[in-house]
Amino acid sequence: MTCDILVVLISTVASDSAFNTGGRVLDPFRSSLSPRVVEGLVCAQNWLRSSPFPNIEECLHEVEELEEDLRIMTIGSKKEPDLVELD
Repeated sequence: MTCDILVVLISTVASDSAFNTGGRVLDPFRSSLSPRVVEGLVCAQNWLRSSPFPNIEECLHEVEELEEDLRIMTIGSKKEPDLVELD
């Protein structure tokens, strides 16, 4: 009778990874990596997943426009100071 009620599931996934909610389980190979290699792998993963760099030419054009606006504002605001005579 228990054979009809009790069902045993068979899976190819290791029980550690099937029930682990904290992330991937390190196998002996992964846990033997040196801290320097792990750091390099993490950095490489971050670089590969990052967004592409902005177009340098567009940024340069924007900086040039801002510099020109600042130059015009500086030249346009130059007035002779009001002279105050002291008696």
